[in-house]
Amino acid sequence: MNSKFIPLAILLVGALCFGGSFFMSNSASANLDVEIDKTAFIMPAAHRVYANPDALNGKYYLFKAKITNNSDVTLEDVTVKYRIPDYIDWTELTVSGEMFPGQTIVVPCYPKFDEKITEKTTESMEKAEIEISWDGSSDDDIIEEEFSFKLTNRNEYAYTNIKKEEISTWNDVYNNDDLLACFVTPNDPVVKYYTQNLQEKLLKGEAAAINNDPKDAVRFLAGIYNATLKSHMVYSGTKGIPQSTDDVQSLVQQIRLPREVITGNTGLCIELSCLYASVLSAAGIDPIIFLVPGHAYPGFKMNGQYYAIEATGINGEGLGGIASAEDAFNKGQKQLQEFIERSQMGDPRYTLVDIHAVNQQGATAMNLKDNDFMRKKVDDIVASWSGGQAVNPSAQPNTRPNNNINVPDNQVRTNNALSFSIPNGWQTYMRPSQDMPILTAQVMAPDQVTTVSVFDVPVSNAQQALATINQYFYNFGMEMQYQANGNGLAGQTYSANGTFNWVGKTLKTQNGIRFVAVGTPDYLFSQNSGIINQVYNSIR
Repeated sequence: MNSKFIPLAILLVGALCFGGSFFMSNSASANLDVEIDKTAFIMPAAHRVYANPDALNGKYYLFKAKITNNSDVTLEDVTVKYRIPDYIDWTELTVSGEMFPGQTIVVPCYPKFDEKITEKTTESMEKAEIEISWDGSSDDDIIEEEFSFKLTNRNEYAYTNIKKEEISTWNDVYNNDDLLACFVTPNDPVVKYYTQNLQEKLLKGEAAAINNDPKDAVRFLAGIYNATLKSHMVYSGTKGIPQSTDDVQSLVQQIRLPREVITGNTGLCIELSCLYASVLSAAGIDPIIFLVPGHAYPGFKMNGQYYAIEATGINGEGLGGIASAEDAFNKGQKQLQEFIERSQMGDPRYTLVDIHAVNQQGATAMNLKDNDFMRKKVDDIVASWSGGQAVNPSAQPNTRPNNNINVPDNQVRTNNALSFSIPNGWQTYMRPSQDMPILTAQVMAPDQVTTVSVFDVPVSNAQQALATINQYFYNFGMEMQYQANGNGLAGQTYSANGTFNWVGKTLKTQNGIRFVAVGTPDYLFSQNSGIINQVYNSIR
């Protein structure tokens, strides 16, 4: 061999040896410690919460993998992926560019189930499979973990996700109370159809909506009660809500959805509360569910005041008679007085779920498909409302708020927020877009194009609010231009669908800026100017 090639050969062999040892150290010498913090169950009704790392501060997840590099080498491109057979294919969670010796990373998994999971009517045990690999790892090096969890049916609600043997306080019992908002379904086509009939047939077109008039809102609350009373709905028992920290039998409950309460004409207290909350929300009123030991009842908040009604006064198992709307409202207000006194004393057994506030934190309702059979059942129920006769106004409860009932200190008052009057026949949709959380409500005319939009933007002035709204519009391929005159505005919104002309007003609130705008496509603006001006002039 020519001697001049010998050094080159030695160098090449050395390089190969070095390269080989490098790759071997990254695979064979890797020593990863893996700890899996896993959930015991997933509730399909709350699948959107589990999928969203920002919902409720990321509290709900399938698992968290804590991975520690106990080897003496740096690992490149550490990858974690998972799957749930029959539900979610292999999905990559994260890639860590470099993982140094002694370094620990925590990888959370927020599973994105298909919407059809809400059609699940039976519970089952499922398996989550996890794989951890890194650059240069062989099939033998890949770390595999798996665990089983319960996938409940869509009607199952667990009051807590804390193990029964670890429950020690009342806060532990109500650990999941925010998830009740997932069972409040104002956008369910069946609930919307029921609400529309309630407004048009029973209340003869009178709607409280978001005009901040407690008198109208209480009248609407009583209208829901009278609707259940006239259809002979039955309160089906007092079981369900936990009565003590030892009441483990009530920690998991089958909750009929509002559409099922309507068409089945029966419900438990928590089910009636979810029904009321759904209808109130569909009408543009902020619903509240009050939880006390062994019971739940519905109500709403408006202008910093709370109102409640005893929905179970329709009678049923264990009750001594049927209450009028007036009596049911008075009982609800009496219970509310006790609730506020107890909660102000710090009694953890008395808690509430502010549905719209929780919606804004990511706890939103499941999507439900329209159902012709259920619509027909609604038609039958509406026919039972004395042929659709309007409720006698004298039968409505006294709507004057109890001035001795104060708002709990942790609640924000909404006094002086802009409100407006909604024409008869218009439909209200609360929180219509999850991708635009600042859009509080939209009210749509029967022509399906003339709309009122209500934005609540957490900024300090109107200019910032409109800039924020415009930024959201950009994400949807839209752009807004406007001219201001005091707190009044007139403008246009441009999109691929054309130009939308609108007028509106802004007002500073304790939570930021509220902006209310009413408008229609430009080609209809002159034609609809009468109703647009009517709504605009009612904004106050």
